[in-house]
Amino acid sequence: MKRSIMVLGQPDSGKSNYLARLWESVRGGTGELELIDAPEIKYLEEMLAHLLQGEFVPRSDKSIEASEHDITLLVRQKGRNEEVEIVVPDVTGELWRDAVTNADLPAEWMRRLESSSGALLFLRAHSEENHQPLDWVTSRRLLKHTGASQTASPIPTQVLYSELLRFLQLKLERGSSDKPKVAVIVSAWDKLDPEQRVSTPISYLQGEFPLLAGRITNIEGLNVQVFGSSVVSGDLQDDPAFKDKFDQGELKHFGYIAQSDGSGKSVINCDVTLPVNWLIE
Repeated sequence: MKRSIMVLGQPDSGKSNYLARLWESVRGGTGELELIDAPEIKYLEEMLAHLLQGEFVPRSDKSIEASEHDITLLVRQKGRNEEVEIVVPDVTGELWRDAVTNADLPAEWMRRLESSSGALLFLRAHSEENHQPLDWVTSRRLLKHTGASQTASPIPTQVLYSELLRFLQLKLERGSSDKPKVAVIVSAWDKLDPEQRVSTPISYLQGEFPLLAGRITNIEGLNVQVFGSSVVSGDLQDDPAFKDKFDQGELKHFGYIAQSDGSGKSVINCDVTLPVNWLIE
C-alpha cells in the first residue's frame, strides 16, 4: 500500500526550504524516515545546495500552466514496509492563494487532494506575504466572502489558511475510520523572539493569527497538529555570527522541529522528519 501526502502553502511559506532539509535527512538516514526513491533527485540536490552554501532556496517562478512534473519523495518509516509519497506540486504558492481568492481550485489539484491521506501546510513567521486584517470582524466577513474582486486589499493570511484547511477538510481521502491528518508548520521558527520560541507553536498562532488558531482547535473531520520548523537552526540573513559558524561548518546539527511538550512549552527535536512521521503514524 502506498499513501500520499500533499505539501501546500502560500508564497514564501517555507515549502522548498523544508523539502531541501528533509531531503538531506532522508538521503543521509539521520532521521526516522528512509529513502525508497526520488525521481527528481537533480532538483532536490539543487535546492539542498543552496542551504549548504548558507542561502535559502530561491522562490519558484513556475505557474500551473508551465508545470511539467511534481517533486516527490518516496519514503517509509524505518522498520516498516508501508510506502509514503510526499508530493510537492510543481506550482507556485500563488496557486493556493488564488484558489482561495477566487473560491476555485483547479480540478486537477482537487483530484490530487482527494487522493492524499494527509497534508503539510506551511506558514512562515514574519513573511512579507503575510497580511494582517484590521480586526476580527473584517476577517470573519472575508471568511464568508472570499473573493478578492470584492475587496481592494489582500486577503488576510488567517482567512487564507482557514480556507485552505476547509479545502483539506472537504477533500482529503478518508479511507478508514481515522481522521485525515494535517501538520501545520510555522517555518522560520528561529526568527521569533526568545519568549515566543519557548512557547508552543499553537500559542504563536493564537497570538498572531487568532482566527486560524480557533479554526484549528475546533475543526471537525481533521486531526491537526502545529509544529515550528527551522531548516538551519538560525538566521542566515540577519545574524552574521551565526552565518559565519554555519559557513565554517561549526554546527553539529542544523535544522530542528519545535512541538508542544504538553505543559505549555516547546521542546526541540533535531529530527526534521518529525511532522511527516506524525502524519503517517
